[in-house]
Amino acid sequence: MATKRAKKTDVVSPSSAELRKAVEAIAIQPKSGKITLLTRKLFNVLLAVAQQADESGDTYRALLSDIVANSAFDSNDTALVKEHLRRMVSVQVEWSTGTSSQKPGRKWGISTLIADAEILEDPATRRVWVEFSFAPKIKKKLLDPVQYARLSLQFQSQLRSSAGLALYEICVRYLTNPSHLTMREAWEWWRPILSGTPDTEAGDEAKREYKYFKRDYLRPAIAEVNAVTNIFVELIEHREGRRVAEIQFRVTERKQPMLALDEHPNVFDSTLVDRMVKIGIPLKEAQTLYADSEENRIRAALQMTEQRMRSSTLPPVRSAPALFKDALKKGYAPPVEALPSVDGVKGIVAAVPADDLKARLLGEYSAYRRKEARALYDEQGESERDVARQSFEEDELPSLGAHMRDDWRRRGLDSKLAETAFFDWLARKTWGDPTDGDLLAFTLSQSRAA
Repeated sequence: MATKRAKKTDVVSPSSAELRKAVEAIAIQPKSGKITLLTRKLFNVLLAVAQQADESGDTYRALLSDIVANSAFDSNDTALVKEHLRRMVSVQVEWSTGTSSQKPGRKWGISTLIADAEILEDPATRRVWVEFSFAPKIKKKLLDPVQYARLSLQFQSQLRSSAGLALYEICVRYLTNPSHLTMREAWEWWRPILSGTPDTEAGDEAKREYKYFKRDYLRPAIAEVNAVTNIFVELIEHREGRRVAEIQFRVTERKQPMLALDEHPNVFDSTLVDRMVKIGIPLKEAQTLYADSEENRIRAALQMTEQRMRSSTLPPVRSAPALFKDALKKGYAPPVEALPSVDGVKGIVAAVPADDLKARLLGEYSAYRRKEARALYDEQGESERDVARQSFEEDELPSLGAHMRDDWRRRGLDSKLAETAFFDWLARKTWGDPTDGDLLAFTLSQSRAA
């Protein structure tokens, strides 16, 4: 299991590395402070950097540009990294072997994720370095683990929810287990591990109801892991009467991930901060929102806000920042671009021909968008509806068949055929043509709602 180590001063590029993550550090429970997606990603990247470095000394370093991979960071753009380094120094977590059972010989411990960190600029080269260290008690276990799971940081970079990344880490550990089954634990034990939020900070509803945990964390995480990684995860529920008391997961390997992976993965997506600033959110607040929120929810809220601002059929948006923050907080924006897109949606499911799968997805998504377009149309005044119908007659109707044109002129929206054509057109006019990312995000949203 020995690995080739680089010198401490060497440039380490962790984005394509494989991480040997100690089992004690996988199912970690936050006790104070929240473990966000980016906190978890950055911790894994720092671990990979330290494992590639030489063993002399207690401090490790890497170029800031390598840590954030291909994100557009420079020496003046370190706020996001600083925020997450602060969290890693302050967030207290419990380390264990991944089970709540108290068995002989097992160890328990509590510490922060890292002991300290610094960001330094070399005055001669202007290169920016991140230096960090781990608590002495856990350093050896983290950097030279006896029992560990092999994690791909490329797969990590594609996951856009904290629950998805936590589930991936746990399930990879059990991939080589003869039973292919993870530990079986009470669902309440899983909640803080997958959500990254201590029970003391979770709302009463979230702690009380399994159905909310399943809706908000389990289903989306499973769908995401199955979409972008090389493993397939199934949820197993164990009931006491009608109540789900315990859960575990079955893990199997697939030869290739469902989606084509980005060849240039990144840890921080600074473009999301830029987009928040463009709709009117101050930079510092945008950075805080990015640090505190899941990327997939930010993307969804941004996409909804931007589409609403571009709409020519709805009243002007009074406050784009207020609309965005309300959608982000309440989570009512439909998931969009939650996963990386693929060319033609090929290879999503190996067992299903790509053309058939895409046709089915397009059909289901078109029906969904027609319903959304109908809701927008019904909210408009009669004069706005007249403008929409006139635009349809001028822009779209001439390109349709004679039968469709006659049906529209005779029956208008009372014709089912004409109604479908009209709301397909209104959806395209309002939101544009659907992308592969839209189709994939729609699939995840249906899994979440099921």
